[in-house]
Amino acid sequence: MYGFLKKLMACAPVIPLALLIAIGVQARPVSDADLARPAGTQWLHLNGNWDGTRYSTLSDLNPCNASELKVKWVYSTGAKTDTQATPIYHDGLLYFPQDNSIHAIDASTGARVWKFDHELPEDWGGQFVPFFTGKHRGVAISGNKVWFLSNDCTLYGLHYKSGEVLVNLKIDRPYPKDFEMSSDGNGYFCTSGPLAIPGIIIVPMNATDTGGLQGYVHGHDAETGERLWAANMIPAPGEPGADTWPGDSRIYGGAGPWIVGSWDPELKMYFTGTANAYPWSPYSDRKGRGGGDMANEGAAAIVAVNTDTGKVAWRYTVTPGDPWDYDAMQTPMLHTINGRRTIIQPNKTGYIHYLDAATGKYLMAPQFADKITWANGYNSNGLPNWAQTIPPEGEEIIVWPGLLGGTNMYPSALNPKTGMMYLARQEAKMAYTLEKVQVVSNVRNLGAAFEILPGGIQTPSAHRISDGSEVWRITISKAGFPGGMLTTAGNLTIFATAGGTVYVTNATTGEVVYNFSANSTSKSGPLTYAVGGQQQITFAFGGLPTFGSAPEDNPVNNSGIMVTFAR
Repeated sequence: MYGFLKKLMACAPVIPLALLIAIGVQARPVSDADLARPAGTQWLHLNGNWDGTRYSTLSDLNPCNASELKVKWVYSTGAKTDTQATPIYHDGLLYFPQDNSIHAIDASTGARVWKFDHELPEDWGGQFVPFFTGKHRGVAISGNKVWFLSNDCTLYGLHYKSGEVLVNLKIDRPYPKDFEMSSDGNGYFCTSGPLAIPGIIIVPMNATDTGGLQGYVHGHDAETGERLWAANMIPAPGEPGADTWPGDSRIYGGAGPWIVGSWDPELKMYFTGTANAYPWSPYSDRKGRGGGDMANEGAAAIVAVNTDTGKVAWRYTVTPGDPWDYDAMQTPMLHTINGRRTIIQPNKTGYIHYLDAATGKYLMAPQFADKITWANGYNSNGLPNWAQTIPPEGEEIIVWPGLLGGTNMYPSALNPKTGMMYLARQEAKMAYTLEKVQVVSNVRNLGAAFEILPGGIQTPSAHRISDGSEVWRITISKAGFPGGMLTTAGNLTIFATAGGTVYVTNATTGEVVYNFSANSTSKSGPLTYAVGGQQQITFAFGGLPTFGSAPEDNPVNNSGIMVTFAR
């Protein structure tokens, strides 16, 4: 009898769903108070909440009943490239960006309600443009507007019920130009998503891999779209850290954010990871050697921006003088540990970085990757203990993790009830060769060549929040990353693999309680929400299963679909 009662209590919802619906937000525009709520019946932010933890308070689904899940509906997105955004949900509608369009979808039936299309400029082009065109990593909602960034950095505010254009702002910076149509092919592009906070829409600006321009975070008025401020990721002349960029290298130094960050309403700070310094080669006139004299502060970093002033509060450089393309592209998660508001960021390096959110002070960096060759941990000052010598130009070297990292942009999740965080991770190596930097049409090439070597495996895993130690993992033989994690008050952790298999697991033990083959790769995390008193889970699928390796390593269809599950 005791065992039966214990199991019954373990599976009981923490908060009745009917109560959540009664206090939830329905049938009205999104207020600042709505934006501040944890994810529950609504999912108003890409990562569920401002903390970036992808934790939902819903608990109707749990390890005891998740085996009853069934596909409720499937929606075809018509995706032509990788699907990288988690939809958001409000008032019966899911909003999803893909290929410079937004789909508004009835969450009950999967029927399209409206669709908005943006047309790119005729001279759209430039370095690596085919690689990132059509990719988006989220939308935001505030008031009566859904906020969307096109690849050429046009900011739209669309009416959330009709799709009517209420704001159409051409951000005052160049976009990448087709080399045949312009002498200057450099410019800013937007694949990241905006984040809505009270009165402000935060917009990341990136131009790293189009040839190299400084990265920024913009703040825009949540009513008019007018730009309020622009925070520079690379220190300006006279700012602390500016002398870590030799000559005029900071002008084309990269460090653009290309993921959605997190925000703390008490500190009034936005936290983001930044891209690598540019070009990648440490032998250019701009970059210091790894472990050497130039840290390139602000690149491959975690940066905090005061959203009242638009000024950078602090910068912590994860990989000083980054020679391996270990940019810090993972949403910094916020959590309170022993009374201290703490940034937790698992990143490409194979380590989990813990920082004081108020000051940026380094706290610790436990290792999560099984094999790391580039460094032997971090010292008490937050600097890596370099382990591999950077080779001469043209000489190949094998490095663990590869430049795709132990984690990448695919989001982690954090569950305060289990005391664990969940990582979308892989174990993989690369062959890396540094090259001479060439400049064509004002565009600098990478200064490096790489190959992601075969044999990588997906290893989604759970780690203690307190110290980063591993609790459980699921080893998947195919290469690639799980698309991103979701965790709930119902003691579930949910993700899908690069091969398109949905996993619903017991968040405490890692036991798989439900799986389903969608046969379409996952590159975005799922969301959960409630419709008509019923908890649902939605995945957005589509794209090539791996990057930098042969398709036969993990063959699935390149189909763009959304799949929703419910009991």
